[in-house]
Amino acid sequence: MIQKTEWGHINWIHTNNEETLQSFNVGITFLLKGKRMPKHVHYGIEQFLYILEGKGIYYIDGEKKDIEKGMYFYLKPDIVHETINTGDVPLSELLISRPVSYNSDLSVHGSNLNECADNSEAAMSNIIYSAVEAIRTTLLEAISLPFTIYDDMWSVVIQSNNFSNYCNLKCDPVNNRSSCSCFYQRKFEKEENKQFICEYGLTIFSYPIVFNGVNLGTIRGGHILISDRTTEKHDELYDFPESAVIGIKSLLKQIVKSIISYCSFYESRQLIEKKDKVINDEIRRNETLKNNLYIVNDKVTNLRINHHFLFNTLNSIASMSLSGDRYDLYNSIIDLSKMFRYTMTVDLKFVTLSSEIEYLETYLNLQRLRYGKELDVQYDIEETMEKIKVPFNFIQPIVENAFSHGFVPSDDKKNIIISVRKIHDRARITVSNNGVLLNDITLNRVNKGLSRNSGHGLSLIYEKLKSAYNSEFDMVITSNSDENTNVIVEIPIIYQSS
Repeated sequence: MIQKTEWGHINWIHTNNEETLQSFNVGITFLLKGKRMPKHVHYGIEQFLYILEGKGIYYIDGEKKDIEKGMYFYLKPDIVHETINTGDVPLSELLISRPVSYNSDLSVHGSNLNECADNSEAAMSNIIYSAVEAIRTTLLEAISLPFTIYDDMWSVVIQSNNFSNYCNLKCDPVNNRSSCSCFYQRKFEKEENKQFICEYGLTIFSYPIVFNGVNLGTIRGGHILISDRTTEKHDELYDFPESAVIGIKSLLKQIVKSIISYCSFYESRQLIEKKDKVINDEIRRNETLKNNLYIVNDKVTNLRINHHFLFNTLNSIASMSLSGDRYDLYNSIIDLSKMFRYTMTVDLKFVTLSSEIEYLETYLNLQRLRYGKELDVQYDIEETMEKIKVPFNFIQPIVENAFSHGFVPSDDKKNIIISVRKIHDRARITVSNNGVLLNDITLNRVNKGLSRNSGHGLSLIYEKLKSAYNSEFDMVITSNSDENTNVIVEIPIIYQSS
């Protein structure tokens, strides 16, 4: 089979079935005199090249290599490559390529999923967020292919930042999806035709993510030039050969299979757990255990002190003792003691807001040891709200989260604002910081993860609020044009009795 391209042609001796990742593709490429293969990425394939005739230049990850007959090269997956024919005859190469398989170990995520407790469409459609998070670091961040994963409502779950300069120039797909036709919702009638060509001549592949007959979402990626599918000329773009197309399609299908495997693994887990349910006369005992678990969970949250914070505080106190700042040293030790005394308090589920703020200020006093004038804290609390009942020790961990994740190491001013307002019959408590802003995709993923009981970060606070109010509360994270990231909690107004 001969595949014509804008830079020459490829005589394919053997091409593999795209479903079989371990098969090889073998062909002979012919780069015409004076032509070049523009800079491109070998998405998800490794290649071996042997120069049969001619001479030229390779650029491999920016490194220049003069090439001639008899030389050979191995190109790793996802490497940037460019070829220029500088000779008087076509530059011919023996090309052997193979799609690679990326590791997506799901076993380490065995405790992060509760969505499969039932097989309803609502439960299964939401699982894609957990699946994406499970394979994000091991698979999705390991590949350089431009792709976007959507949920069943066509909201973006995750999107790579690997779009080409051509895509960014024409559409800016990461920051301006609404104007890019690649992201419009499409339906494909036939299984084999799940691809389309955008208005600028690039081919995009699209695959549904379906588990047990439920549509979880869609993955779409590629955004490549295949010259025999468009009449437009694109001298600045690399014309992808068939082996690279097979590699891209295999890579997208591998992502789909990894998501499906995640769902299948946890569905099996849930089926096993259902078989092990206790008999009906143990239901009351289970409810008791559940209540005890909430109590233990509250205590664990109350005792949770960031090790880095404690380490920095003790270092600061040690430095003060050497410098002779005895009064500041005394106050710092007292503040640290107050923090431990407050968090060690037992049998307290609610306290007044004023008590919670007093404890928060003790914590912030210790943070001021580290940041000094770089830290600015403001309170905007309606006077009538100071006596309302709030869950014990729930504001300080939110503020601590800003120090752990929001503020990057820098000399910039670190601003925190704690606002409490009465909104109808609810108290709205907002903790704002001027740290790193979150984009829409990250915000969507983080907000959906709050209720998943991951045992980390703000999900602990969500569990504390759930224990205190059942479903009569709201918690959401926002990032806005005021350059603040906000954690907003709304709870019922209940006044502390005298």
